[in-house]
Amino acid sequence: MVNYIAKVKETVKASERQQKKEEDKDSEDLKMKMTTADMLIKEELLFTKCLPIIEVLQKNGVPITTTHASPVKAAQLLHTAVQTITDELAMASDSSFVWLRPATDLEDFMDCANKKGLFVTVYGLTLRCGVPLTDTHIKEALQHTFRKVPSLRTCFRKRGDTLWACDMNHEELDFQVTEMKELAPAVESLLHLCFPTTEGPLWCARLLPADAPGRCSRPQLADALPYSRTLLLANHHGIADGTTNMVVTDTFLCVLDNVVTGEPIDDAIQHGKLVAGEESKAILTARVEELMRDEAHFQQLQEDLKKRKIKKKLIPRANPRARDPDFKCQIVLRDLDKETTQRFIKKCKKEGVTVNSGLVAVCDAGIVDFVKDGGLEQDFYSIRGMHTVSMRRYWLGDTSKTLGVHMMPLEIAVSTPTEWRDNFWEYARSVHKVFSQGLQEKDAVMFMASMMGKSTEEDNFAERPPPECDYGAANMGNIDRLIPTEGQQVRLIHLVRFTSCWNAPMHCLFHTLRGCFMYSLTYANDIMTREDAEKLVDKTFDILIAVMQM
Repeated sequence: MVNYIAKVKETVKASERQQKKEEDKDSEDLKMKMTTADMLIKEELLFTKCLPIIEVLQKNGVPITTTHASPVKAAQLLHTAVQTITDELAMASDSSFVWLRPATDLEDFMDCANKKGLFVTVYGLTLRCGVPLTDTHIKEALQHTFRKVPSLRTCFRKRGDTLWACDMNHEELDFQVTEMKELAPAVESLLHLCFPTTEGPLWCARLLPADAPGRCSRPQLADALPYSRTLLLANHHGIADGTTNMVVTDTFLCVLDNVVTGEPIDDAIQHGKLVAGEESKAILTARVEELMRDEAHFQQLQEDLKKRKIKKKLIPRANPRARDPDFKCQIVLRDLDKETTQRFIKKCKKEGVTVNSGLVAVCDAGIVDFVKDGGLEQDFYSIRGMHTVSMRRYWLGDTSKTLGVHMMPLEIAVSTPTEWRDNFWEYARSVHKVFSQGLQEKDAVMFMASMMGKSTEEDNFAERPPPECDYGAANMGNIDRLIPTEGQQVRLIHLVRFTSCWNAPMHCLFHTLRGCFMYSLTYANDIMTREDAEKLVDKTFDILIAVMQM
């Protein structure tokens, strides 16, 4: 009985303690409600007072959103306003750069890519000169080129939540003389550079030693211009595409010749104009609006595109290798002499295809033979190539001096027969037809349309996807028209281009200079070994020679 009474007493006490806790909690809740109500009243007054200030800031471009704002948001809005004003004042007081305009979607895309060392572009220039080219000659010419070409002064900065293109407004050069004598390792050391986005410069120059063996496509100049140097120019892809880099190259050649000969240089004369490419945006907008008229069809197009992206590509199927998150890009180079180049050009014309279509057909045939050697036997091979197209082709007027990044990839997917040798040029004509139709229909804008739905550009680089195409390609054609400079003392005797890859297993870049064909393959070393890459290029060039006899 005593134990029972004790238990009852303990139960009563426990009940009293619980009741006391609940009463205390109710009291605290009441105080909290009173405090919240008091805060609401105070914040309502605060919001009312700061609203005119916020409206003025909004009219002047300060990104503060008050839509559906409740008084509870007043403190955050005021904090945002004060922080934005502080940032704007700090930026306004910094005279080391000038705000130009909001960055384009493609610039934003490339800036996010470069933060991970992706899509870096490298140009290799081999120069001939009548006198020894010194490090000082090169550095002085680069300084003048920096002053004369606006894209080389471009950097990117955030203004609120928006990325802006800016002019550095101060001179800074990233120039080094490297000890590496071989071109391939020197190029590969630059293919994953992360440039200082906000400060600039978003490009750099590396000069190989004077005794480094240079590539040459103009041996006839050796007697008159006996001295040679090789210079590498690397850049963030957000400031320059192929056309822009050609302007940079030609400006540098002109300036370097003036430096060597002692001619005066006027840095006030600008070479090219940095533009946003509103024409490209208008084309994209019109195309998306057209597609959105049938939303179901547009969604189906995007689904089909997604399926083609995720379908396993030929080289990884034939030679499966483990993916490496720390993969590196490596290169293989090949050239054709002038006579062989001209024979191929004439053959393409005779067969009724462009040189580009002929080369694409050759590259596709090379991939087929390569994967067949790897044991992948099929009657037909679906090869998905992404081919860089300059959007300037759709603009009005002279676009040769328009600077920036104004290119998009055009998807070309043609079924390549395993027995392509039976009628190669008929196959090349089918490639030509698909290419011509894609260019005419402006299908390159589908790349940007496919990016719709991504919440931020960073989403595109959250993780490395499996290869989304079999290869990427960029053909600049005959670049003599873009690099016309032939100096008194300095001549360009070889030029080769590279772009590091990410969502493609390899990039093929090619062009002709002074009548000679120049080709580079940049590949991911977790997709192919160096031996395999060289084997693929060997097959491609063997085919190129062979089809001229077909």
